[in-house]
Amino acid sequence: MKEVRLTLPKALALANLKRAERGQKAITMNALASEIGVAATTITRLARTDEKGASSLPLDLAGKILTVLDVGIEDLLEVV
Repeated sequence: MKEVRLTLPKALALANLKRAERGQKAITMNALASEIGVAATTITRLARTDEKGASSLPLDLAGKILTVLDVGIEDLLEVV
């Protein structure tokens, strides 16, 4: 059976690579949390690599993360 995994650290790394190419400062998990209006602990929880992360990610929060990081859904979620 396939499962969906949340790959927030991968998405954050990709976003920071893009930011570096544009000469912008890297975004931290704390800065991401602040920008999307959630607690830093929420982002830390979502950054875990276990299967619970993806199942607890509300779609509106996923949309905010994708917008701030300027990445695609395939950079945030993976099917394994």
